[in-house]
Amino acid sequence: MKKALLIVFSGLMLTACGSKEKKKDEATVEEAQAVSVITPSEIKAYSSIKGSGVLSSKSELKLAFKTGGLIKRMYVKEGQFVKKGQLLAQLDMAEIDAGVNQAKLGLQKAERDLEKVKKLFADEVATKSSVEDATTAYNVAKETVESAIYNQRLSSIYAPESGTILLKIAEQGELITPFAPALILGTGSSSFNVNIGLSDKDIVKVKNGNKAEVTLDAYPGEIFSATVSQIAQTVNPATGTYEAELTLNSKGKRLISGFVANAEIHTSSSQSALVVPIESIVEADGNSASVFVLNGLQVEKRTVETGSIMGEQVQIFKGLSVNEKIVSKGANFLSDGQKVKVID
Repeated sequence: MKKALLIVFSGLMLTACGSKEKKKDEATVEEAQAVSVITPSEIKAYSSIKGSGVLSSKSELKLAFKTGGLIKRMYVKEGQFVKKGQLLAQLDMAEIDAGVNQAKLGLQKAERDLEKVKKLFADEVATKSSVEDATTAYNVAKETVESAIYNQRLSSIYAPESGTILLKIAEQGELITPFAPALILGTGSSSFNVNIGLSDKDIVKVKNGNKAEVTLDAYPGEIFSATVSQIAQTVNPATGTYEAELTLNSKGKRLISGFVANAEIHTSSSQSALVVPIESIVEADGNSASVFVLNGLQVEKRTVETGSIMGEQVQIFKGLSVNEKIVSKGANFLSDGQKVKVID
């Protein structure tokens, strides 16, 4: 009897142990996280250069006086429409007119001296060299008059084209230096550009025709396409940088000169890179991030070097090979060494 009870008890124990092992196996299966995996794609990645600047209209004309002096009258206001040839501003002409009169008096004296020397030469009193010197002095005096009259004319600013006064840089009663912009005139063109300052190591990578993307603080999230249209051949002494001009596609948006712009220029130099979905990336920090690589029934957390974001994909330059599989969906719920179950 005891022997029979022992057999029954042993059978019950084996059944219980088997049940526990089965539940343990089922729990292990349940612990496996369901994920989707992908294989990275290989592309040619073009390096990019970033910079910032201020938006300006290609039709903007900076108007200045050729001579310096006191601004006597400013005939226009900001936002005012002006016609071609309209007088916009004028310097105090007292000193400038006096210079013209002085030059004219000098010309009259040089003319009298030349006539006098010619008569003396005819009487064989003066030499041919004296006549030549007097002729030279007369020609110099004549050029001085023409220069003074030219400066007198450019001591007033006239509108070279019809347009709108965008900005008054100087005001009536101020002293202004020669060639310093006093007014900015907009002729109504819809074409805009951005001048960005680049370092010497970046400017040599940029070429005319390179594509660029521009964002404006005025339109958050909006990307404007642009093209490099001009590259400076000398450094800007005020900033110590080399300027690259980008011609912007306005996309029909209302743009105003002075908008702050951030640009990313795509250069011609390229290198091989892999691209993976953004959702594969975890713990991103600058150009460093992590991905989960499939290793059998487990995942391995690996650090990679990232590049630019391309739509919904990210460039990977180091840390991953083209034949490896990485988790594309469910990466945010994983940890290093965790078991996974791959689903389509």
